[in-house]
Amino acid sequence: MKLLSFILLCCLAVFCASCKNTHGYEKYVKELDSLKVVVEQAIGNFKTVDSVAVYNAYIKQQTYTQFINANLKDTVSKEEALSLSSLGSIGEGLQAYLSNRSKWLAEASLTINQLHHLSTDLKNGSVEIDEAVEYIHTEKLQSEKIIEELKVNTESIRKILAVHEKSSPVVEEIVKKLNNGSLPPLPIKTEK
Repeated sequence: MKLLSFILLCCLAVFCASCKNTHGYEKYVKELDSLKVVVEQAIGNFKTVDSVAVYNAYIKQQTYTQFINANLKDTVSKEEALSLSSLGSIGEGLQAYLSNRSKWLAEASLTINQLHHLSTDLKNGSVEIDEAVEYIHTEKLQSEKIIEELKVNTESIRKILAVHEKSSPVVEEIVKKLNNGSLPPLPIKTEK
């Protein structure tokens, strides 16, 4: 009987020792999963900006700016000057978006993967509490940075595209005047 009790006690001890303490991590897991959803939403919002439209706006801005700089010799009206200035000022923003879009999305995807892996590790109990708190803090900071970066860049490119749409008709008329009624050919993209 003592032997049977001893064996049962040993089995119970082994069973309890093999159970990982994941209960304490439930709050963190929920927080990480929620943060992952917010990052995914930020990516979705960022992707609503049509990158082909941005590319075409950039090509048009560059082509018209170069053409006007080479051919405009006369004085222009105040409205024309404002439109030319507006079109000229958005070139860097368009280029920055086109140059960094893939990088921003890759960083956001990496953050989602990190959040997923950390959440999974917490659920499995394969991370010690001290390490977990440090990792969670690091991932939260990175996620917040990514969310803010995507938000700022989405708002910025939308404003830039609005300026482009507003100034393009006036600039196109100036270009037509300088180019015998026609616009220079543009290498426009039609799909991503």
